[in-house]
Amino acid sequence: MSSITGDFVAKLAEVWHRFTLPETDRQTLADMLAPMDDAGEAVAKHLEFDMEPADYNDALEDLAPEGKQA
Repeated sequence: MSSITGDFVAKLAEVWHRFTLPETDRQTLADMLAPMDDAGEAVAKHLEFDMEPADYNDALEDLAPEGKQA
């Protein structure tokens, strides 16, 4: 289950965009982002790569159909 909360989204908006997110919008945005976070976590478990771009490309190549390059 995603750990994205309204407070987390508000902090991201503040740090990344120098924007104070209205309190009424914080949880709405968190609720929108949480399913994407959950889906990304589920897929990442199967890709077997860390945060290094080279490992990501290697993982994509391993997943590509035979005879095709990622």
